[in-house]
Amino acid sequence: MKRTTLLSIPVVLMLLMTTTVCAQHKVAPFEHLSVSVNAGTLGVGVQVAAPVNRFLSLRTGLMMFKYAYRYEYDGELTINGVRANVPIIDMEARANMVNGLLLADVFPFPNRRIHVTGGFYMGTPDIVKMSTLIEVDPNRIIEIGDLMIQPVNGKVSAQLKTSSFKPYAGIGFGSSVTKHNRVGFKFEMGVMFHGNPKFEIIEGKEEEVDRTMGDELSKFNDFLKDFSLYPVINFQLNFRAF
Repeated sequence: MKRTTLLSIPVVLMLLMTTTVCAQHKVAPFEHLSVSVNAGTLGVGVQVAAPVNRFLSLRTGLMMFKYAYRYEYDGELTINGVRANVPIIDMEARANMVNGLLLADVFPFPNRRIHVTGGFYMGTPDIVKMSTLIEVDPNRIIEIGDLMIQPVNGKVSAQLKTSSFKPYAGIGFGSSVTKHNRVGFKFEMGVMFHGNPKFEIIEGKEEEVDRTMGDELSKFNDFLKDFSLYPVINFQLNFRAF
């Protein structure tokens, strides 16, 4: 009888410890809220996150990547086999990625250190735009990649477009909502499915340098179909509001 009692003590202690640990990990829906600043391959932004239970957190926010790059285009102009001197043309390339997001973080382990993420981004489809205004020689052909573009009224502009709706899947370390600390850090990497990128000429028209080459714009867009995934790396610094 005494032996049975002595053996039962460790079992009772283990049950009490298990109950205490489970109680410590209980999370009421939306009992905490955190605000974070983010930086990565989607630019910079802010996010708001809240737990649903001990295994699931939801977050929403906005990511923005804007960048303008000016460069000089000289190209090549050959007349009767002789390269001619041509004026330099100022061109501009602009990156414009603005995406709202709704993501769910699932924590498969009780320590809430590793999570898998699913959800979507939604934002601007025209992510890159290139343009120029040719004043000296308004009929000069401009080459962008393998495309030869004939200006219209001295203007040439083209853009790279993707889908507005972009599903996302990723994996990360850390949590967007810290229960015991006011400040936390999270690292995440994944892929965004932004569809088949498409290059479009907005102002100007494709120059048919050699009809035997076919439609170079269609060929270029077929090539872009292999780049339907956008790699996402994100660093997050979060602050628990309550």
